Amino acid sequence: MEQLKSFSQYIQQIGYKYGLHSVFEDFLEMVVCALSLGAKEDRYHEIVRNLEKPDAYLMAEAFGALVMEMDNNGEGLKDCFGDFYLEYISHGHNGQFFTPEPVCELMARMLNPAGFGERVADCCCGSGRMLLAAAKIKRDCLFFGADIDRTCAMMCVTNLCLNGLLGEVCWMDTLMNRFYAGWRIELHPEHGVPYIREITEAESCLVLKLSEKKQEIINKKVSVLEVSQQLLLEF
Repeated sequence: MEQLKSFSQYIQQIGYKYGLHSVFEDFLEMVVCALSLGAKEDRYHEIVRNLEKPDAYLMAEAFGALVMEMDNNGEGLKDCFGDFYLEYISHGHNGQFFTPEPVCELMARMLNPAGFGERVADCCCGSGRMLLAAAKIKRDCLFFGADIDRTCAMMCVTNLCLNGLLGEVCWMDTLMNRFYAGWRIELHPEHGVPYIREITEAESCLVLKLSEKKQEIINKKVSVLEVSQQLLLEF
């Protein structure tokens, strides 16, 4: 019997044919669609049609390997995406270096989410490992993440949903308050399991609801420092 490969081995195997970055993004989007409980079925099949049948099966096996690795000997809350993404996809371009998981856990203990509320947010969430570290201390929070990189946002929402954590993840420019897409992880009203629901900008809890004057400041092509100074004076 062939030994089960790791998640990264499956993705690399398919990536030789289609391109690693493309395969990884397709995999993430397929998982998000699958966790949407039928709402994104058309998009799922659209992605699958671009793969040869054996490769589509390999994608399914990659998902199985991912779930087994994320189980983490029954402890869960393991980020299986971050290191793979840095080593094989981003290579540190655009300053993308995720905080090592032990440091995330240290910071979570120092901040102690159990002591100050029911919500935990990370405005530059990457693969979501800071939120996973906070969940090791207190799971019954709502978790919010945002990132300017779409791939990172999809890694984060997948990590949260597969670990049964509720909340919201947005693909957005947090500094400029620009929303591109968003997902909410909720309990399904009928089945009672966590699932992903795509949301609009109006539904998002992470997008600042600014007055017209403040939004006009942001819409101007000025530096981040100037925007920050203007907003501080206005609030």
